[in-house]
Amino acid sequence: MASVDRSPSPVSPPPLPLAPGPRATLLLKLYTDATTHLLRTISYANFAACFPTPARAVPGSLKLLHEQFVGKLGESLGREFESVVREREVVQGLNGLDGIVEEGRRRREKAGEEGVVKAPMPPHTLPPQQLYLSHLAPSLALHSQQLREQQATVQAENAELLVRVMQQRKDIAAMVQGLENVVKDLDGSVVALGDAGLEGLREEVREGDEMVVG
Repeated sequence: MASVDRSPSPVSPPPLPLAPGPRATLLLKLYTDATTHLLRTISYANFAACFPTPARAVPGSLKLLHEQFVGKLGESLGREFESVVREREVVQGLNGLDGIVEEGRRRREKAGEEGVVKAPMPPHTLPPQQLYLSHLAPSLALHSQQLREQQATVQAENAELLVRVMQQRKDIAAMVQGLENVVKDLDGSVVALGDAGLEGLREEVREGDEMVVG
């Protein structure tokens, strides 16, 4: 009699430490569906294709091994999932999030009944210019920040350059003043020597030139 290829039964959800709320229930369902789909892909045909010799010689034993393998894998995945859920307190966190969302919904409904909250305007009813600016706002804010930073950098560089220019002007003024003092000293020396002194200096220069030439 031909053997029947039996698919593994759906994986039972692992036990959870707390009663799951809507989000935790959805997470549990996603895990169950994903694990069941995974185990169904490990069919006996696929399993036997990996062991062709035992599949021909002892098909019954290989089928039993296949069932045990799939069962053990499902149990292992369930234990790992349960461990993660327990250690990370996933159910508590998701239940807390459910509570926050529900509390926000109740407050919104209560405020709406009291006329405190105004219903938001649907985006498709907004004028085109407002929609256009709302899309550009993030990039415009970024460019504005970059321009402010560049302006601050330029201002700092200009301030530093101004300090250097002022210092150079002071140095030039000091040099000019020094030259003027030297000129004044020379003028004073000329006046102090008089015509006779100048003639004596000329004579000394001529004598020096003649000695050098001679």
